Amino acid sequence: MTKNFKRLLDEARALGLSTEIVYPEKEVVEISDGSRKILVKEIFTIVNDPVSASATLAKNKEITYRFWERAGIPFPQSRYFKNATLFPKDINGLGLKFPVIFKKSNGKKSIGVRPNIQSFEDLTKIVSDSNGSFIIQEMAFGKEYRLLIYEDRLLGALEHAPPQVTGNGTDTVATLMQKKNAELQKKILLGGKVIQTLEKHGYTLDSIPKNGVSVLLRETSCLSEGASSIDCTDIVHKDILELAKKAARTVNMKLAGIDLICEDISLDPRAQKISFLETNSFPSLNIHYTPMVGKPRRVIKDILEDIFELNRQ
Repeated sequence: MTKNFKRLLDEARALGLSTEIVYPEKEVVEISDGSRKILVKEIFTIVNDPVSASATLAKNKEITYRFWERAGIPFPQSRYFKNATLFPKDINGLGLKFPVIFKKSNGKKSIGVRPNIQSFEDLTKIVSDSNGSFIIQEMAFGKEYRLLIYEDRLLGALEHAPPQVTGNGTDTVATLMQKKNAELQKKILLGGKVIQTLEKHGYTLDSIPKNGVSVLLRETSCLSEGASSIDCTDIVHKDILELAKKAARTVNMKLAGIDLICEDISLDPRAQKISFLETNSFPSLNIHYTPMVGKPRRVIKDILEDIFELNRQ
């Protein structure tokens, strides 16, 4: 049983709703208040609600960006390719500024993402090894955030910080990783991406960083790969929130995880560069219950209370 599904069951039962798991293998549960029933699958797909094609469309980044462009939602300069054979032969044909990032058009959980590519030659090698459609984007720099939007309101916001360790002048990078994994009870997976990131910044696993020096382990902020999460729900600037709501409405999403990069989520978007990255049509909800820093947000409870019209005057 996944953490998301267990959290869903716990919250439904805490609200006095009945739950019947009708398809354990696919984590499908029927939730009822005695008069109304809904079927919920996995993270929070409401099976028997009228779900528009937008949920499927939002999985495709190219389509999302085209909708956003029409709506005036800022996102990085991008090029879309159906396959590697359509990739240009020289940098002039690409029309983007380096560094860039490589993404699969329908990718999720940072699978297949190759960030901070510095040259056309390196990009060409990555593209030649790829299958299917992909996107090349100019890199956006700043802090990464996830805003959970439901029915045009904010339920939770998290800052995602890439995994890193801080030197103490004694321990190697490998030892610091082991200590951090034990401290956080989550595993920063040791693999090629970690080795490459370390080498890029002049370190190896045997390096001993100076006291107080932060060492980046991965360049992406995926929670499943050891990134840290910081709740920032209460400080989201109202105009950034309006943009996030618009980003969800534009692709007709009732529930959406909006990913963006900016300098500071609490600052006016007109005073900084802000880039929206994607709309997650099936966002993880459990992550808002377990931030490493800040207040947990019972977002599933909020959604169920709305669906079953609980606690309304």
